Amino acid sequence: MKRIASIALVVLFALSVSQGFSQEEYLSAIGGLGASNLYVSFLTIGMLGDAFEYGVYQPDTVKDILGEVISLNKASRASLDTLVKEGHVTGEDRATVLEMIQAHSMLEKQAGELLKYAEDKKLPNDFQFYRKKSWELISNILGIPQK
Repeated sequence: MKRIASIALVVLFALSVSQGFSQEEYLSAIGGLGASNLYVSFLTIGMLGDAFEYGVYQPDTVKDILGEVISLNKASRASLDTLVKEGHVTGEDRATVLEMIQAHSMLEKQAGELLKYAEDKKLPNDFQFYRKKSWELISNILGIPQK
């Protein structure tokens, strides 16, 4: 999965260079893909948690799907981190990418807490805490008003 995310970023960059995309178009594509990934990851983790809680999914299914979600989020976070470290984003764009990196980290924590819960429902976990914090970050990035 990590390889897929890295390949996607390389292809996007290659297309931007070969097609003469502007820096703004390139960053807009990254932002759109990144925002979509954050939103879908949040929904997936939340639905997995709810489905597990109500007996729709067994622990092994939850762990398998979460493993993929965590892997994709780590790869996305690493790709965004590379953009920042190599100076490809500056100013307001850099601030947004840093927020996206933070949101990916929060999603990883949320997923980790769900993994703990899937292992043993009796163990204390902070799934709902991280669910709330993840949504606060993601809704802020996406400009979705919080209720």
